[in-house]
Amino acid sequence: MSVIDDVRRIAEAASRFAAPGEELAAVLPIEPALGERLYLCAYVDADGAQTWLALDDGATPVTSRNRVRDAASIAALVEVAEESAGEPRNEPRVASASYLDALGVTLQGGNVVGALQSALPAVEELTRDIEGNYKLELK
Repeated sequence: MSVIDDVRRIAEAASRFAAPGEELAAVLPIEPALGERLYLCAYVDADGAQTWLALDDGATPVTSRNRVRDAASIAALVEVAEESAGEPRNEPRVASASYLDALGVTLQGGNVVGALQSALPAVEELTRDIEGNYKLELK
């Protein structure tokens, strides 16, 4: 199944978790660990307030704080790396360590090496936002 098909499948499942007055705004496919696919789903209401939910490949909500934090960190790092590399984003891609490697970024022991070090505060801010506005209780 293609990434586009996966995103469509998860978007359909994720839309069922939207609260009244909320819309699914984005589905970000992420591979926080080799062979593990999570989908970070962003929801927005009419006032612009955003909530989040991560679904696994079976469209089951994720409640592990560590798994959500890992997924959010990888997603944010990929966004920053694409911007700094001037990568056009025409089609959905999976945010992963291997994709970061392809962009010329190296992850070592969970730490970012290279130009992305200055992006760490933004990554931390996003992870705090996701954790603070997560639809379910994280454990």
